[in-house]
Amino acid sequence: MVEDVVVENGVTLSIEPGVQIEFQDYYKLSILGRILAIGEPGNFILFTTDEPELFSIDHSTEGCWNGIRFEDTPNTNEISKLKYCKIEYSKAAEENGIGGAISVYDFSKLEISDCIFQNNVADFGSAFGCTMHSSPKIISCLFKDNFAFIGGSPFYCSYSYPGITNNTIINNPVLNEEMFYATGAVHTFISKPQITNNIFWQNENNYFENQQLLECKDYYTTYNDIEFGHEGKGNIDEDPMFLNFPDYPFYLQENSPCIDAAKPDTIGLFLPEFDILGNLRIFDGDGNGEIIVDMGAFEFIEGFIDINEIVIENPFITLYNFPNPFNPETTIYFETTNLHENSRIEIFNIKGQKVKQFSDIRGQHSVVWDGTDNSCNPVASGIYLAKLISGDIVQIRKMLLMK
Repeated sequence: MVEDVVVENGVTLSIEPGVQIEFQDYYKLSILGRILAIGEPGNFILFTTDEPELFSIDHSTEGCWNGIRFEDTPNTNEISKLKYCKIEYSKAAEENGIGGAISVYDFSKLEISDCIFQNNVADFGSAFGCTMHSSPKIISCLFKDNFAFIGGSPFYCSYSYPGITNNTIINNPVLNEEMFYATGAVHTFISKPQITNNIFWQNENNYFENQQLLECKDYYTTYNDIEFGHEGKGNIDEDPMFLNFPDYPFYLQENSPCIDAAKPDTIGLFLPEFDILGNLRIFDGDGNGEIIVDMGAFEFIEGFIDINEIVIENPFITLYNFPNPFNPETTIYFETTNLHENSRIEIFNIKGQKVKQFSDIRGQHSVVWDGTDNSCNPVASGIYLAKLISGDIVQIRKMLLMK
């Protein structure tokens, strides 16, 4: 983008999975109409700058852009949605700027889910700011490494009622050195944010009293893991025990206190079907037979597979499937110069359990998987791995079944 972009009232901007939007200077995306930026697990839409090497944590406008702005957007419009997006290197660089990545003014028809916010900056609300009777929904997102100069990193809300649900909010410091300035990861002013099922951890500020939330009502703050604690039903103050995989550092370990610890009744939470990784959002993580959502942006699955670690790039095999994501069937295509007699395709779920096998595929170039196991029973939605084995040659393909 080489100038401010305005989506006029009555216009819908649709952005496909995998698209990268680069801003070449301090420009903004103003939504007066509607935006539908719908990515996919593992195929995010990226909003970024073209010069990230020039980005710095200050008020300069080099190496950054000016965010997505919902200001004077009519509430009569259809709902705008951001899903599986990564939003980075954005600033509200002006003095007392609100919402480094996204700002909302007197607008409520906005749903943000399964997104990642990182390296965004503002005086108030380094990643997100909402003011004047706004009630957007922010669900199942990861907020990390965002920086506020005065207050509210990553959230600021004034005279507003946002829903903040199932997010992981970690390492978003407030840089204000004034020890008597009260602030937190959620900084409110005459507001009633509904804060449910989140993890607030290591969001530092210099206020003399340790806290993550500023003036958030106990009644509306429930079933969260909040460092330093907070009154309210179901809230805990325990180390969330992140797994610290290089690509998924905030996935939960199997003994995390956040597993199956969120609000038991999910009615009214508007949870997406899948979490930020593509795992089922409503899942029995501890295997006790009772399905309860986990706290945070990642839904724990026992035996989690770090897919980026196991994918094998093999120049002797081509393996892909279409469509992907799919429901209920997909065609798995393969090609190799040396298909052995005992070549086969095995399909595994993310727990590492084999659910399907196609044997003796020599002479074929594709097989159709109808989303069932070897007993012809339908399998659950989620990530699956297609593994082609031909002699000593192996290739693996990630697939997503979405019902």
